[in-house]
Amino acid sequence: MFAPAFSIPAVERLTETRRLTLRPPEAADARTFRELLTDPANRRFDAGGPAASERLELWRALWARDGLGPWAVALREQPSLGSIGFGGLSRGRICGVPALLLEFHFLSDHWGRGYAAEMSLAALSLAFDSLHAGSVQALLGASNTAARKTLERVGLRLTGSVAEHPGEAASLLYEINAAQYAALPRQQPEATPFGA
Repeated sequence: MFAPAFSIPAVERLTETRRLTLRPPEAADARTFRELLTDPANRRFDAGGPAASERLELWRALWARDGLGPWAVALREQPSLGSIGFGGLSRGRICGVPALLLEFHFLSDHWGRGYAAEMSLAALSLAFDSLHAGSVQALLGASNTAARKTLERVGLRLTGSVAEHPGEAASLLYEINAAQYAALPRQQPEATPFGA
């Protein structure tokens, strides 16, 4: 365990954007998470990390411990669908250095509609406007072109690559700092069709 590089004030547990409801994951989100894990389109981009079966419980534990973690994402206009994915911020480490990490995972039926960008912008607002973080990082596989474009559209820039353990494939490291965020236009980026 490490001390955060920033203090975490009380975070609103429920956040809404123009089209999305963002909330801490619940046990009922296990169905969506199982769909993510078995979806061949999503499995192509699974970078590993905690055992997939443990990841949802880890996110729930992050909320309990830190008051912050990836959200369950639902459509505001279709709440009966339940969650369509997960994403947001969590405290972590990159090569042993404390970091505030951005991630997102959506059911493939919902790719290409701008939901990841919309959720990411809410997460960046939380990071910089509420938590006063110095920077936000994201790690992802080089082959995940659509996610790379999403990160770039919301302002993150490729800064290098990281292989946390010998023999593992390197992940691309994206980052945005507070000054870069402050200079961004405050508008929703266009959705990128998957594969574009």
